[in-house]
Amino acid sequence: MSIPARLSPASSCPHPALVDPGHLEFELLLSTPLSIVVRARAEFDDGSTCQEAGLVIARRECRGDRPSLRALYDAALACAARLSRDGGRRVRCLQARVRDGWMPLAAPAAWLAAPG
Repeated sequence: MSIPARLSPASSCPHPALVDPGHLEFELLLSTPLSIVVRARAEFDDGSTCQEAGLVIARRECRGDRPSLRALYDAALACAARLSRDGGRRVRCLQARVRDGWMPLAAPAAWLAAPG
């Protein structure tokens, strides 16, 4: 299933950390036997304040509490689509909270749907 995301071009977001997320310690909002929810925040093109969010990731896509890179990006796109649909604003940047701060998440341009 394809989720239409309303993200600005990835170049408007600081470059993401180019590391395997399996080595990062994410801040979790929720952890159950079936899923984890990674703390995130979204910034919008309209200059409004940041909005807290959660990246929901199936446990089967994780190694312990660490999601795979694909699962992390899929959750980011789903979150951006949800936030854009709910508020009608375009997400400029989505960041995940890791132990040492915020990690920018940017998806390859091919994953992004046309604005609209």
